[in-house]
Amino acid sequence: MGEWKTVYEDEVEERWVTLKVYESEDDGDEDPVVRVTVAPLEDAEQDESGQTPGAEAEDNSTTLEPDPVEDLEEELQEIGFSPVAAAWIVSKVPA
Repeated sequence: MGEWKTVYEDEVEERWVTLKVYESEDDGDEDPVVRVTVAPLEDAEQDESGQTPGAEAEDNSTTLEPDPVEDLEEELQEIGFSPVAAAWIVSKVPA
């Protein structure tokens, strides 16, 4: 069985973005399976307990699971990211 691996986690356009890639045991030539969680930054900043920002903000977060990965940039723009920011996030997906 595979697992989700966080490949990028940071603030982008005043929102906390977590990009995860699913690593399966059979590494074929298929596109990676990705999941992007976006939470408002003010929710992430409220967490002073030392936990990962965004962990407490799941109620206000948006999760994208595009299939195929080529759709990720468009989906990010649909939820309000600029084309530059969307391209930046997509560039973090391992090839």
